[in-house]
Amino acid sequence: MRLSAPRHVTPLVTALVLAAASAQAAPLDATECKSLKSEHETLVSGGAKKDMGKGPKWAKENLKADRLDKIARLITVEEKLSFRCGQMVTASPQLREPPPEETAKASPAGKGFSRIPLPIKKSEASPRRDAKKK
Repeated sequence: MRLSAPRHVTPLVTALVLAAASAQAAPLDATECKSLKSEHETLVSGGAKKDMGKGPKWAKENLKADRLDKIARLITVEEKLSFRCGQMVTASPQLREPPPEETAKASPAGKGFSRIPLPIKKSEASPRRDAKKK
């Protein structure tokens, strides 16, 4: 006795699974994002972000289950805000670019070029081996 699905069922099941997965990753509407943002602010003001910053080992040893649940909820809310609402909450950039007008003033030509020096050529950086032998 053979226990396999008919040939037409397998592609149908695959298509349904892929459709369900893509529906989960759809962007949220503005009202849901707004409620997530307010929940995020509540969790941060409640100290969940500060507790999370102390590390998992500290949290496991020093926090009760309800505080750990708040940290888990904060992580979930931050992920939804970042990936489904388009707000950079989980991976905010650490380095800030200077405003364009400051870059233009600082550049020698005034055209927006940075003041990073050009690399030194190998021939200028170290003398040739032939020069040492003479």
